[in-house]
This record gives sequence, structure tokens and C-alpha cells, in this order.
Amino acid sequence: MTDIKDATQVTTRELVDRVDDLRRAESQLARRLSLRRAPNDTDREAMRFISEAPADSPATPGDLAAHLNVSTAAVTSILRRLQEREQVVVAPHPQDARSKVLRPSLRDANAPVDDLTQRIEDIASEFTPEQSDVVSRFLRRLTEEISDLS
Repeated sequence: MTDIKDATQVTTRELVDRVDDLRRAESQLARRLSLRRAPNDTDREAMRFISEAPADSPATPGDLAAHLNVSTAAVTSILRRLQEREQVVVAPHPQDARSKVLRPSLRDANAPVDDLTQRIEDIASEFTPEQSDVVSRFLRRLTEEISDLS
């Protein structure tokens, strides 16, 4: 006879196992993308930040460095990669000649979402709003815990 506590432990164990599977799959994807010189997580986060900046206050390299918590030298490398893939335009700052502004290229701004994002959206659409709330709460808490690790 299985009591409720045992059933909860099994469900929790299965959930932990699925998170471990996700971590392995994500690590393998990162390695494959790296081999293809495709955008990595940092590049994607940089593009998200640049794309979401208001038109009247575009992102600057300094803003991007602060957002990503990386050095300005690292931002230079990130921007070089994004420019090589024609995803970002670096232009003179309209009010400060010493600075630059970052904008998504027209090609990238009009491009469909990347394959992984599209697949995530497709999977997410399979859930009811109530199920999505639970999954979202779990992922948010997991993200918080990972962020707190040192």
C-alpha cells in the first residue's frame, strides 16, 4: 500500500530526474552550437536586451556589459560575433560622440524566432493556463535557486 507521502516522493524524484535530463540536453546543445559557431546563451541574451531597449533610449555597450555582468572587453567580442552574423548594428550615439548605440539589424528584427524558441512556444501552447502557471512557478523558483548558488 502506497501512502500519499510515498507518491509525493516518487513525483518529486521524477521531477528531479526530468530537470537533470534537461540540464544534460541543454549542455549537449551548447556544445553543438559552439562547434557550429551558432549563437550561445550570452549572444541570445545580448540580442534580447538590445531588441527590448526602447527606440528612444537604445542600449549602449556599457549598458550591455552591466546587464550581462561582463567586462567591456567581453562585450566587444560579443558585439563582433553579432555583427559578423549581421544581427546587430553599432552606430554613433546621437548625443555623445564618445559612445555607441546598439540596435538589432532590420534583417534580425524581421526574422522569425530561432528554432529552439519556436519549439518552446509550440510545447507551451499544449498546456492549460493553470498548468502553465504551475510550470512557470516551478521554473521561476528553480532559476532563483540556481542564481543563488555561488
